[in-house]
Amino acid sequence: MQVANILENLSPIELRKELFRRNEFSFVTVRDGKRHLKQEQALFTLTNSVTEEFLYGGAAGGAKSWTGCTWLLFMCLLYPETRWFIGREELKRITESTLISFFKVAKAYGCNSFKYNGQKNFIQFTNGSRIDLLELKYLPRDPMYERLGSTEYTGGWIEEGGEIDFGAYDTLRTRIGRHYNDLYGITAKLFITCNPKKNWLYSQFYKPALQGKLPRMMKFLQAFVQDNPFREKGYLERLQRTKDKAKKERLLKGNWDYDDSPDALCSFDDIEAVFQNDHLDNEGKDHYLTCDVARLGSDKARIAVWKDWTVVATKSFDLSLTTDIQIQINSYRKQFQIPKKNCVADQDGVGGGVVDNCGIEGFVNNAKPVKVKMNTNRKSKGIKEEPNYANYQVQCGYFLVDKINSHQLWLKSPFTEEEKQEIREELSELKSWKTDDDRKVHLKPKKEIKKDLGRSPDWRDLLLMRAHFDLRIKRGIASWGSL
Repeated sequence: MQVANILENLSPIELRKELFRRNEFSFVTVRDGKRHLKQEQALFTLTNSVTEEFLYGGAAGGAKSWTGCTWLLFMCLLYPETRWFIGREELKRITESTLISFFKVAKAYGCNSFKYNGQKNFIQFTNGSRIDLLELKYLPRDPMYERLGSTEYTGGWIEEGGEIDFGAYDTLRTRIGRHYNDLYGITAKLFITCNPKKNWLYSQFYKPALQGKLPRMMKFLQAFVQDNPFREKGYLERLQRTKDKAKKERLLKGNWDYDDSPDALCSFDDIEAVFQNDHLDNEGKDHYLTCDVARLGSDKARIAVWKDWTVVATKSFDLSLTTDIQIQINSYRKQFQIPKKNCVADQDGVGGGVVDNCGIEGFVNNAKPVKVKMNTNRKSKGIKEEPNYANYQVQCGYFLVDKINSHQLWLKSPFTEEEKQEIREELSELKSWKTDDDRKVHLKPKKEIKKDLGRSPDWRDLLLMRAHFDLRIKRGIASWGSL
């Protein structure tokens, strides 16, 4: 009775602060007799003493922004002089979207004890707490996000994590838990909201959660539009009516395996088929070997043995010396009777030594494309010049795309589920890229893929090198599609 009397004497905002402190979130999750259970789960996770990194979302319309704004608002109100952040790819998107949501949340809960500084982009509370608005765009002059490395935060929120490079996430998780966390007993929290995206979110959170391998200090909670009883009228119906299959799979069904990028060169279904194309007849076909050489302690080194366009054996090295790679190449050559002319290794960097010592062919990524005449309409006899590829690697990449989309690639060799997932992710990164001043055709560069996936696309490089043997010709002219 005494506690009830205390609560009755509080102002609306003080009452809500006290309820939030006690983890009683009914003032957020219950309205008009409806209860948002997923949002309640999210708020419990954001206030527990275990979780440090929390990914929430994975579909549209789950009240992700409202949840993030509510969490930061009340943490600032409850804990004076703490420091937080909201980060998005572009500051403009925060000020035009996320910030508007924050003002709506504050108004809904009766809070006006803060001011927004539009010049320096932060929200200052009267009790000394503060929320910085951070632009997380990748800058070539700051590839390691050193601009974020000097500020200490209590915790923070990455909004629309699918837009953010791995480097920004990796840096920000080192900046939380460093400002009055011990004083107030607050567990460091990095909150991330998103729609499905096959980048580092997929490999760091979604897939490990699906497999039950997510570390205890990390959590993923998927929220669908159907989970939100307070969604805007007609929003669910509009998602259901969309004709865009990728958009419907991602935003309505929360399917992480679909990519809605207009630059994607291969569909999800065609990529999935590379593990199932057992209709290919390779009887009497030649064997080949491709090798992507890695520096010691850097990217992974990989070797693949092919029978025509079917991968029949693979070997990967987490840490390797070039001598280890050479021994494996020679072992595969003897096992599968592969002549040296049918073996190729990445010649850039340390790969040059492998090429020389094994006496095999070298793959030079930036070499000039092979002159090829291409039949773009298989039902027609019309022949036209192939596109002006930026370099040889790009040309081989597009050749690989053609094999994937025409179901002429079979990855038969036993792959672990982890390896299959890595391959799916990397083949999904086969995307067209910006055309340069010379109107040359590009693929999404490796450095951009590294930013998105948080690792090098070693499988992609290994597979696209197989095109070298189809494009290797005596007179410099070949007919694509008849090779």
